[in-house]
Amino acid sequence: MISLVFHGALIAVLTYGWEASSQPERKPMPKFVQAKLVSADALAPKKTAPPKVDKIQQRQQRELEQQRKAEAEKKRRAAIERKKKLEAEKKRKAEAERKRKAAEEKSRREKERKEKERKEQLERERQSAFDEALEEEEELLDAREGAQAVMSVAQAIQQRIESVWSRPPSARNGMLTVVQINFVPTGRVVAANIVEGSGNAALDRSVLTAIRRVEVFPEVAELARKEPSLFEREVRKTLLNFRVEDLRQ
Repeated sequence: MISLVFHGALIAVLTYGWEASSQPERKPMPKFVQAKLVSADALAPKKTAPPKVDKIQQRQQRELEQQRKAEAEKKRRAAIERKKKLEAEKKRKAEAERKRKAAEEKSRREKERKEKERKEQLERERQSAFDEALEEEEELLDAREGAQAVMSVAQAIQQRIESVWSRPPSARNGMLTVVQINFVPTGRVVAANIVEGSGNAALDRSVLTAIRRVEVFPEVAELARKEPSLFEREVRKTLLNFRVEDLRQ
Protein backbone atom coordinates (compact mmCIF):
# COMPACT_ATOMS: atom_id res chain seq x y z
CA MET A 1 0.00 0.00 0.00
CA ILE A 2 2.78 2.42 0.82
CA SER A 3 4.45 1.57 -2.48
CA LEU A 4 1.27 2.22 -4.44
CA VAL A 5 0.71 5.53 -2.71
CA PHE A 6 4.31 6.52 -3.36
CA HIS A 7 4.01 5.67 -7.07
CA GLY A 8 0.73 7.51 -7.39
CA ALA A 9 2.20 10.65 -5.87
CA LEU A 10 5.22 10.43 -8.16
CA ILE A 11 3.01 10.09 -11.26
CA ALA A 12 0.92 13.09 -10.18
CA VAL A 13 4.00 15.23 -9.68
CA LEU A 14 5.34 14.24 -13.07
CA THR A 15 2.01 14.92 -14.78
CA TYR A 16 1.69 18.32 -13.11
CA GLY A 17 5.19 19.24 -14.13
CA TRP A 18 4.52 18.22 -17.75
CA GLU A 19 1.43 20.20 -18.11
CA ALA A 20 2.96 23.29 -16.48
CA SER A 21 5.88 23.47 -18.90
CA SER A 22 5.05 25.65 -21.96
CA GLN A 23 7.87 24.41 -24.02
CA PRO A 24 8.38 20.88 -24.80
CA GLU A 25 11.40 19.48 -23.20
CA ARG A 26 13.17 16.39 -23.55
CA LYS A 27 11.67 13.68 -21.56
CA PRO A 28 14.06 12.27 -19.13
CA MET A 29 14.32 8.69 -18.80
CA PRO A 30 11.98 7.44 -16.08
CA LYS A 31 13.51 6.18 -12.96
CA PHE A 32 12.41 2.86 -11.83
CA VAL A 33 11.65 2.54 -8.15
CA GLN A 34 11.80 -0.85 -6.66
CA ALA A 35 8.88 -1.24 -4.32
CA LYS A 36 8.71 -3.61 -1.50
CA LEU A 37 5.69 -4.72 0.38
CA VAL A 38 6.14 -3.72 3.95
CA SER A 39 3.81 -5.12 6.56
CA ALA A 40 2.42 -3.02 9.34
CA ASP A 41 4.21 -5.24 11.81
CA ALA A 42 7.50 -4.26 10.19
CA LEU A 43 6.72 -0.54 10.64
CA ALA A 44 5.64 -0.94 14.29
CA PRO A 45 8.37 -0.16 16.84
CA LYS A 46 10.13 -3.23 17.93
CA LYS A 47 9.61 -4.26 21.54
CA THR A 48 12.76 -4.68 23.52
CA ALA A 49 13.04 -8.07 25.01
CA PRO A 50 13.00 -8.12 28.82
CA PRO A 51 16.37 -8.57 30.32
CA LYS A 52 17.22 -12.01 31.38
CA VAL A 53 16.59 -12.56 35.04
CA ASP A 54 19.44 -13.96 37.09
CA LYS A 55 17.85 -16.76 39.10
CA ILE A 56 20.81 -17.06 41.44
CA GLN A 57 20.77 -13.33 42.17
CA GLN A 58 17.01 -13.52 42.68
CA ARG A 59 17.45 -16.40 45.11
CA GLN A 60 20.23 -14.53 46.91
CA GLN A 61 18.04 -11.45 47.17
CA ARG A 62 15.18 -13.55 48.54
CA GLU A 63 17.55 -15.15 51.04
CA LEU A 64 18.91 -11.73 52.03
CA GLU A 65 15.37 -10.40 52.42
CA GLN A 66 14.40 -13.42 54.50
CA GLN A 67 17.57 -13.03 56.55
CA ARG A 68 16.80 -9.33 57.02
CA LYS A 69 13.26 -10.13 58.10
CA ALA A 70 14.55 -12.87 60.40
CA GLU A 71 17.04 -10.44 61.95
CA ALA A 72 14.32 -7.84 62.35
CA GLU A 73 12.02 -10.43 63.97
CA LYS A 74 14.84 -11.59 66.19
CA LYS A 75 15.52 -7.99 67.27
CA ARG A 76 11.80 -7.42 67.83
CA ARG A 77 11.51 -10.54 69.98
CA ALA A 78 14.70 -9.63 71.84
CA ALA A 79 13.28 -6.16 72.49
CA ILE A 80 10.01 -7.72 73.76
CA GLU A 81 12.00 -10.14 75.94
CA ARG A 82 14.11 -7.27 77.33
CA LYS A 83 10.95 -5.31 78.01
CA LYS A 84 9.44 -8.30 79.80
CA LYS A 85 12.60 -8.77 81.85
CA LEU A 86 12.69 -5.07 82.71
CA GLU A 87 9.04 -5.16 83.75
CA ALA A 88 9.62 -8.35 85.77
CA GLU A 89 12.69 -6.81 87.43
CA LYS A 90 10.71 -3.66 88.11
CA LYS A 91 7.90 -5.70 89.67
CA ARG A 92 10.42 -7.74 91.68
CA LYS A 93 12.08 -4.59 92.99
CA ALA A 94 8.69 -3.02 93.74
CA GLU A 95 7.63 -6.18 95.62
CA ALA A 96 10.94 -6.29 97.48
CA GLU A 97 10.54 -2.61 98.37
CA ARG A 98 6.97 -3.24 99.50
CA LYS A 99 8.09 -6.16 101.67
CA ARG A 100 10.95 -4.10 103.07
CA LYS A 101 8.63 -1.25 103.95
CA ALA A 102 6.11 -3.71 105.40
CA ALA A 103 8.87 -5.31 107.49
CA GLU A 104 10.08 -1.90 108.64
CA GLU A 105 6.52 -0.88 109.51
CA LYS A 106 5.99 -4.14 111.37
CA SER A 107 9.29 -3.70 113.19
CA ARG A 108 8.38 -0.11 114.03
CA ARG A 109 4.96 -1.12 115.34
CA GLU A 110 6.49 -4.00 117.31
CA LYS A 111 9.05 -1.62 118.77
CA GLU A 112 6.36 0.89 119.63
CA ARG A 113 4.24 -1.89 121.15
CA LYS A 114 7.14 -3.12 123.27
CA GLU A 115 8.03 0.42 124.27
CA LYS A 116 4.41 1.05 125.19
CA GLU A 117 4.27 -2.20 127.15
CA ARG A 118 7.55 -1.31 128.87
CA LYS A 119 6.23 2.12 129.81
CA GLU A 120 2.95 0.62 130.97
CA GLN A 121 4.87 -1.97 132.99
CA LEU A 122 7.02 0.77 134.53
CA GLU A 123 3.90 2.79 135.24
CA ARG A 124 2.23 -0.25 136.82
CA GLU A 125 5.33 -0.93 138.87
CA ARG A 126 5.53 2.71 139.96
CA GLN A 127 1.82 2.70 140.72
CA SER A 128 2.16 -0.60 142.55
CA ALA A 129 5.12 0.70 144.53
CA PHE A 130 3.20 3.89 145.25
CA ASP A 131 0.12 1.90 146.28
CA GLU A 132 2.23 -0.39 148.45
CA ALA A 133 3.96 2.57 150.03
CA LEU A 134 0.60 4.26 150.53
CA GLU A 135 -0.85 1.07 151.91
CA GLU A 136 2.12 0.60 154.20
CA GLU A 137 1.82 4.20 155.29
CA GLU A 138 -1.88 3.75 155.85
CA GLU A 139 -1.23 0.54 157.73
CA LEU A 140 1.46 2.29 159.73
CA LEU A 141 -0.90 5.16 160.43
CA ASP A 142 -3.64 2.70 161.25
CA ALA A 143 -1.21 0.79 163.44
CA ARG A 144 -0.16 3.98 165.13
CA GLU A 145 -3.74 5.08 165.52
CA GLY A 146 -4.65 1.59 166.65
CA ALA A 147 -1.76 1.52 169.08
CA GLN A 148 -2.76 4.90 170.38
CA ALA A 149 -6.37 3.76 170.65
CA VAL A 150 -5.33 0.55 172.43
CA MET A 151 -3.00 2.49 174.69
CA SER A 152 -5.74 4.97 175.43
CA VAL A 153 -8.18 2.15 176.22
CA ALA A 154 -5.57 0.33 178.33
CA GLN A 155 -4.87 3.52 180.30
CA ALA A 156 -8.61 4.04 180.79
CA ILE A 157 -8.98 0.45 182.02
CA GLN A 158 -6.05 0.76 184.38
CA GLN A 159 -7.21 4.12 185.71
CA ARG A 160 -10.70 2.75 186.42
CA ILE A 161 -9.23 -0.25 188.23
CA GLU A 162 -6.71 1.80 190.20
CA SER A 163 -9.46 4.22 191.20
CA VAL A 164 -11.11 1.42 193.19
CA TRP A 165 -7.95 -0.52 194.09
CA SER A 166 -7.40 -0.81 197.83
CA ARG A 167 -3.88 -2.05 198.58
CA PRO A 168 -3.38 -4.20 201.64
CA PRO A 169 -1.14 -3.10 204.56
CA SER A 170 1.42 -5.70 203.56
CA ALA A 171 1.98 -4.07 200.21
CA ARG A 172 5.34 -2.41 199.60
CA ASN A 173 6.56 0.02 196.95
CA GLY A 174 8.03 -1.72 193.93
CA MET A 175 5.75 -4.75 194.10
CA LEU A 176 4.33 -5.65 190.66
CA THR A 177 1.32 -7.73 189.74
CA VAL A 178 0.67 -8.60 186.05
CA VAL A 179 -2.95 -9.46 185.22
CA GLN A 180 -4.65 -10.73 182.03
CA ILE A 181 -8.21 -9.50 181.62
CA ASN A 182 -10.61 -11.06 179.09
CA PHE A 183 -13.37 -8.82 177.66
CA VAL A 184 -16.41 -9.29 175.50
CA PRO A 185 -17.46 -6.61 172.92
CA THR A 186 -19.87 -5.08 175.44
CA GLY A 187 -16.86 -4.13 177.57
CA ARG A 188 -17.73 -6.61 180.32
CA VAL A 189 -14.94 -8.57 182.03
CA VAL A 190 -15.44 -12.33 181.71
CA ALA A 191 -12.13 -13.43 183.28
CA ALA A 192 -9.16 -12.00 185.17
CA ASN A 193 -6.04 -14.05 185.95
CA ILE A 194 -2.72 -13.34 187.60
CA VAL A 195 0.02 -13.83 184.99
CA GLU A 196 2.87 -12.76 187.22
CA GLY A 197 2.40 -12.46 190.96
CA SER A 198 3.98 -9.83 193.16
CA GLY A 199 4.99 -12.32 195.82
CA ASN A 200 2.31 -10.88 198.08
CA ALA A 201 -0.92 -12.87 197.83
CA ALA A 202 -2.94 -10.16 199.51
CA LEU A 203 -1.76 -7.60 196.93
CA ASP A 204 -2.58 -9.93 194.03
CA ARG A 205 -6.07 -10.58 195.40
CA SER A 206 -6.65 -6.85 195.84
CA VAL A 207 -6.01 -6.30 192.15
CA LEU A 208 -8.52 -8.98 191.11
CA THR A 209 -11.05 -7.54 193.57
CA ALA A 210 -10.69 -4.07 192.01
CA ILE A 211 -11.27 -5.51 188.50
CA ARG A 212 -14.46 -7.24 189.63
CA ARG A 213 -15.69 -4.02 191.18
CA VAL A 214 -15.50 -2.15 187.91
CA GLU A 215 -16.79 -5.14 185.88
CA VAL A 216 -17.84 -3.15 182.74
CA PHE A 217 -15.56 -0.77 180.80
CA PRO A 218 -17.34 1.63 178.39
CA GLU A 219 -14.05 2.45 176.58
CA VAL A 220 -13.71 -1.21 175.59
CA ALA A 221 -17.30 -1.35 174.28
CA GLU A 222 -16.80 1.81 172.21
CA LEU A 223 -13.57 0.46 170.68
CA ALA A 224 -15.26 -2.87 169.90
CA ARG A 225 -18.05 -1.01 168.15
CA LYS A 226 -15.76 1.27 166.09
CA GLU A 227 -12.81 -1.06 165.48
CA PRO A 228 -13.96 -4.65 165.90
CA SER A 229 -10.82 -6.11 164.32
CA LEU A 230 -8.63 -4.02 166.59
CA PHE A 231 -10.65 -5.13 169.57
CA GLU A 232 -10.24 -8.78 168.61
CA ARG A 233 -6.54 -8.40 167.98
CA GLU A 234 -5.43 -6.15 170.83
CA VAL A 235 -8.08 -5.67 173.51
CA ARG A 236 -10.07 -8.87 173.95
CA LYS A 237 -7.15 -10.16 176.01
CA THR A 238 -5.40 -7.34 177.76
CA LEU A 239 -2.31 -7.51 179.96
CA LEU A 240 -1.99 -4.82 182.64
CA ASN A 241 0.78 -4.09 185.12
CA PHE A 242 -0.14 -2.95 188.60
CA ARG A 243 2.88 -1.59 190.44
CA VAL A 244 2.90 -0.22 194.00
CA GLU A 245 4.77 3.09 193.97
CA ASP A 246 3.06 5.71 196.13
CA LEU A 247 3.07 4.16 199.61
CA ARG A 248 4.75 5.88 202.51
CA GLN A 249 7.45 3.73 204.01
